[in-house]
Amino acid sequence: MNRRRFLTTMSCAVAAAALLPGCGNQTGTPPAASQSPVPPAPAAAQAGGSGFAVNELVIAQGNDPDSLIESGLTALGGIGRVVKKGMIVTIKPNFSVPRRPDEACTTNPKLVAAVVKRCLAAGAKEVRVIDYPFTAAAIVLEKTGMKQAVTAAGGQISIINSEDRFRPVEVKGAKVLKRTDFAKDVLEANVFINMPILKHHNMAKLTMGLKNLMGIVWDRGFFHRTDLHQAIAELATVRKPDLVILDAIRGITDHGPVGPGPIREYNQLVLGADQVAVDAYGAQLFGMKPAELEYLQIAAGLGVGQLAWEKLTVKKV
Repeated sequence: MNRRRFLTTMSCAVAAAALLPGCGNQTGTPPAASQSPVPPAPAAAQAGGSGFAVNELVIAQGNDPDSLIESGLTALGGIGRVVKKGMIVTIKPNFSVPRRPDEACTTNPKLVAAVVKRCLAAGAKEVRVIDYPFTAAAIVLEKTGMKQAVTAAGGQISIINSEDRFRPVEVKGAKVLKRTDFAKDVLEANVFINMPILKHHNMAKLTMGLKNLMGIVWDRGFFHRTDLHQAIAELATVRKPDLVILDAIRGITDHGPVGPGPIREYNQLVLGADQVAVDAYGAQLFGMKPAELEYLQIAAGLGVGQLAWEKLTVKKV
């Protein structure tokens, strides 16, 4: 890491500690499990194994959550391409802050509910919806509307803010994130769906799919103490999502990730199995060049996905 990047990362870490109470390991000390040798993530988890074509990107246009999910999934061939009878599905939205849905800081709960319903209709045994909020877990569940929406749809929602919800894994070939305590709900799922929101982030510039994965590790503080962008990229290699659904209906364009902030309406939903391509399209939609997001460049270099999203088969519905 060069000196400028080091100073930037360290200043961001200080800002994160002040702004986001509860970010990272809440005890303030590394969990004991991370100090001993740990097994790598299962090969199947590392591979992803999505039934969706990685060279396809679907852009659904509109603002009705249920219609967007229906048209988007249909264009990909239907949720049944990955969800089979008896499977466990884990969905990771972004409901990390206690904001109402209309404040556009968290994934639209109606989108999540629509995916839960379709997974269950495809035969899923369980659909688990998880996140690790910065603070005030009970308030977050209620204020975001996520608890009510997921429960009504038949899913199980939980806050993974205790160490026993994580398992240590090795991150193969990593320079920075050599091991981490990773959410069991994701590692043990047959299908993993990442459902971020497109919004501003004061440290990473934007938060979308790759940044959203920081909500499934125990010690997020480690990312800010070391090399944030490298660690985000390496985290994306642990358990690749079978599907990324980017909520780009509306999102804050400043003062993220906590907000409140100015809101822009994009009226889009972006779906794909290539997590870098989904984020790259989201960056361009926001008004940035994908290459401006350092973690995206690094992730592409690690083989996580395609930075040039326009080279994929793009379907607009």
